[in-house]
Amino acid sequence: MAKLLSCGVVLLVLVAVSPALAQEKKAKPLKVTGDVGLLDLEKNYMIVVTKEGKLVTVDFDKKTKVTKYVPQGAKVSDLGLGDAATITYRKQGDKSVLDAIEVKMKATKGE
Repeated sequence: MAKLLSCGVVLLVLVAVSPALAQEKKAKPLKVTGDVGLLDLEKNYMIVVTKEGKLVTVDFDKKTKVTKYVPQGAKVSDLGLGDAATITYRKQGDKSVLDAIEVKMKATKGE
């Protein structure tokens, strides 16, 4: 009887823990297109403003992939306010973390 009760308790613990383990999967990436509205290189976050006026705040780090519209490597510090951007990010708790960004840089004189 004690063995049966022990097995039942172990089974209950496994059933209770399984959903918690399932929640730790990586979040599915989301995509947003808009303009760079704010870029903070000290605190490593940016805000993208969509055409609908929605503000999407995302954090970034050194691993964030940045690509200019003419595909070539770039850094977050290469971005400017008003640049058209498509971002891919994931939800991590209450934060949105930037995975990658594609940017149409504004042309400078001579380009």
